[in-house]
Amino acid sequence: LISHGLFPTAPSQPQMAMSVELLSFYCVLFEQSCDAINTLAAALSTYYGSQAMQWYAILQVEVEKQVDSILQHCRCLVKPPAVVSHSHHPPSSSPLLAAEQEPLSHTCADILIQQWPACFSGVLFGTSLDKGGDIHVAMDGNFHHRHRHLVGDSPSFYEPCYFLPKAQVDTIGHCIAQACRHPSGRTKSIVPDEAIDQCEASYEAVDGQKQKASTDGFDDTELMVLICQHDIPLFFANIDTPGEQQKYSVTLIDHLFSLLPPQANVVVLYDMGCVLARSLCQFDIFDQAIMSHLHFATTAMQMYGHEWACQLVYNPCLITGLGLSDGEGTECLWSRFIKLIGIKCVSSVAAIGYRMWTDLGDWARRCLKKGVREQGSTTQEVLDNGGVSIAELQEQWANQRVAQLSIRACMYLFLPSKLFPFLTDVIRCPHEAQERA
Repeated sequence: LISHGLFPTAPSQPQMAMSVELLSFYCVLFEQSCDAINTLAAALSTYYGSQAMQWYAILQVEVEKQVDSILQHCRCLVKPPAVVSHSHHPPSSSPLLAAEQEPLSHTCADILIQQWPACFSGVLFGTSLDKGGDIHVAMDGNFHHRHRHLVGDSPSFYEPCYFLPKAQVDTIGHCIAQACRHPSGRTKSIVPDEAIDQCEASYEAVDGQKQKASTDGFDDTELMVLICQHDIPLFFANIDTPGEQQKYSVTLIDHLFSLLPPQANVVVLYDMGCVLARSLCQFDIFDQAIMSHLHFATTAMQMYGHEWACQLVYNPCLITGLGLSDGEGTECLWSRFIKLIGIKCVSSVAAIGYRMWTDLGDWARRCLKKGVREQGSTTQEVLDNGGVSIAELQEQWANQRVAQLSIRACMYLFLPSKLFPFLTDVIRCPHEAQERA
């Protein structure tokens, strides 16, 4: 049957066969429309049922596995021998999971190279974080993608390469809870705690207990994604708690570091990067081998909702070496996923990622034209007409940054809000306020 272009609806004794070309067309139609109710998709689904598509999907998965196995064997043949490096997570010292696959000393894991070679196929790592690091990634959550518990899990024959398992997230969540009981003696955050507290209070995403989406009939109420600087999706985590708890972002970062060489430096852009950075400094959640190679920044659009002291440290536009990385690529990804809100399929996620691959040339052209050429020329014109040398500007900016991050500056900003209730009591009942003082 297959030699004649027909695919059976069962592996043995099939009663019906379908055209392979028609099945391929059905897959392309689903990836484009993501709605099996309309037009031809609904007719095919109703008339033929799901047997043919199920077995066809199984065959595609097996073919992809064999192709990946052959490619991996060829890579091993052409790769020079290298000594396996020490994992970021030694069992005796790291509080988190051990790496499932230890990368070679100068290369990333094969799964990263396969998903996006433009970022992870290099062999030179170790660029200082002060100069922008080696890899820029961004994280974000979205409450419009939910999973019905009646649908069940993925088939047993399929292992998702994009979605991290729930057991991995829960294990790291348990490790975080254990680490939070014992504060570490690490260096405190550069930003005063009062400023980060204000940022934390102004964003609902930080409240891990506040329910943001209905859980009626759903076991997963949100998706959290990790993308590279070219906006290509790397990994997802299903969120099954009322709010966006830190265990999901920590799991994505931990999983990424487990697939990177130990000398790689990573900058993570996250809406609440300041809050997450303070938590990692206060508690031994990550091993020092990771903390010394990790730096946080906030996304460009969300930055203006943060305190100025926070912006001085975490604003991507003010961090040397980040260039055009602003962390807003997650919004472009969610816009591509709009048609997946009704029905979620990993194959469609892979198809969207592949289409973003093919759009890399246009993406780079836009960045070079609007981001580098136009903005660069405008900035250079301002510097040329300013009449002040770049060295003097850098010196003044460094002095301003130190002054506005000082304890005295923060005291003037946040002390009035703390004194206001007390002064109100003094005005109303001076005797009672004096007794309490």
